[in-house]
Amino acid sequence: MPNIRRPILAIFLTAALGSAEDVRALMLQARALQLRGGGADPAAAAVIYRRVLARVPGSAEANLRLSEALQEAQDADAAVAPARKAVELAPQNAEAQAHLALLQFQRSQKDPALAPEAAKELRTATLRLPQDPELWARLGEVSEQVKDSEGALRAWLRLGRMRPGFAPAWERALIHARAIHDYDGKREALLALNARNPEDRHLRMLEELAREQIKAGYLAHAEESFLLLARHLPQEPGLWENVSLIRMQTARFAEALETLAKAEALKPSPNLTFHTARALMNLGRFEEAERRLQILVAEKEDTEWIADGAQILYAESLLLQGKGKALLAFLKDRRPRPHTDGEAQVFKTQAHISLNDWKSALGALKEGIARYPKIPFFRQAGKLPPKHLEYRFFSRKETRAALEQLHLEGMAALWQEFQRWDKCLEALERARDLSPARSVDMLILQSQAYDQLDRHAEALQVLREAQAMEPANPLVQNNLGYLLLEQDRDLEEAAALIEASAKATPDNGNVVDSLGWAQFKLGRIAEAEVTLRRAAELSPFSPEVRKHLGEVLVKQGKLAEAAEQWDRALAFVFPDRAALEKRLGDLRVRIAKEQAAKLETSAFASTPPVVPDDEEDDL
Repeated sequence: MPNIRRPILAIFLTAALGSAEDVRALMLQARALQLRGGGADPAAAAVIYRRVLARVPGSAEANLRLSEALQEAQDADAAVAPARKAVELAPQNAEAQAHLALLQFQRSQKDPALAPEAAKELRTATLRLPQDPELWARLGEVSEQVKDSEGALRAWLRLGRMRPGFAPAWERALIHARAIHDYDGKREALLALNARNPEDRHLRMLEELAREQIKAGYLAHAEESFLLLARHLPQEPGLWENVSLIRMQTARFAEALETLAKAEALKPSPNLTFHTARALMNLGRFEEAERRLQILVAEKEDTEWIADGAQILYAESLLLQGKGKALLAFLKDRRPRPHTDGEAQVFKTQAHISLNDWKSALGALKEGIARYPKIPFFRQAGKLPPKHLEYRFFSRKETRAALEQLHLEGMAALWQEFQRWDKCLEALERARDLSPARSVDMLILQSQAYDQLDRHAEALQVLREAQAMEPANPLVQNNLGYLLLEQDRDLEEAAALIEASAKATPDNGNVVDSLGWAQFKLGRIAEAEVTLRRAAELSPFSPEVRKHLGEVLVKQGKLAEAAEQWDRALAFVFPDRAALEKRLGDLRVRIAKEQAAKLETSAFASTPPVVPDDEEDDL
């Protein structure tokens, strides 16, 4: 703890005596008698301190030392008055405040009625000495005594951060976090308890937390939990599989392959074969994926979702590799499955088109329109002029072009599924060469491909084309408005477009987020806060909404809440996550500096006038 400032005592000693030497001697004599001074007679020390105070009653240090001596002499009640006097005389003195707080804590252990006062003094003391672990421990204990679970949780978490290896602090924090359903506190405590040599019960609780995180959509946190579990239980294949599934869901397929390989080395399974094939597909390694899927298809796996998924994925791998004949052979021998028969009919049609077998393609297409009219591929085909659905001599050219365009647009959607935006765009541009007539859905997809390839001007141009076709389409309005916002151009138009989209789809969290961001860009900060809070209600698991709301709160000076929103955003996985982590770190430093400045200002506001240097030298 810092030393007591001597100038305050010097003022009173100098004012009361011609010389302060005898008082100094008394102070030193009394100090030597205190237990903390190495002595054995605190009662005698108290007598001497009273003699000093008779001469200099305004000495904060003499009052503090008297209180200490009385406490050492087992007279805690009598020690309170001089302790309070010391704080009153020197409110900036952290040592005096800490002594008073610990003294009140001691008394509260005998008289529970004093616990609220002890809690109050300890909270003040922790502001003065935030790095003192004893103060946080006592604050945690007395907060429990007064049934303040939130206060206890904060205190034990703070102590745990200061002493990471002190398990009791984390245990107590976990108890309170679970009691008040505080997710962040529970997560921090469990991660700490499992960091080194965890007990089995802590591992079980961490696994429960990981599953809760999956359910809530906090995938970054869930991955962290499962990886920690896997570090302690490296022979559990299910843990590695869970990590892999999170990485798959967040489009980190190369990383997913690494953990899938670990799981498969421990215990191969159809699940792992399927997920590995899917990861390979997303990395463009279609032949490797095909070989793995052949195993599942040949074995006719009984698990329904694997059987359905493997068949569709296998068909996609063949189609994307241009293996139309192999695809048709597979579909011919395929056992009917109600959940995927419609998609299989799409692949059959596309396979015939890819092989230029126009008559067979037209037959498959007409069958699909009749049996599966709700599937987008066949719904779009159903809009074709009737003449394009008849393969006659005078209409063959138009029919072939129409079929080819359908196929290319279907391939574009398939390439989009695997995030191959270059291939997606290539297919869409070839489709456009066949016919200038476009659907709005394909224009939206093309603009998305351009945007993903950083060709923003072309993305904007295509959306303008979609706008001309369907000016009231909510998705076009939102996408066009948001693209204008991101390019910092035509902000008024962007806001008008997004407002129209939000009016048409008031419960769409993405659109409401766009509206809030438009309001922020236009300087309508208060409106933006209201709108983005609504977006957070509609889309609570969207990192984009949390990022935007944090920006608005920073602008308003609501820094602590902004930090909470950004911290919540980091529970998810998104491309610029590292950048937000840095910004959050910078924001927390700023918050800490502002809190320190406020504390210093409040302390010195009640501090006695500064003593000139020559008077400080008197003692």
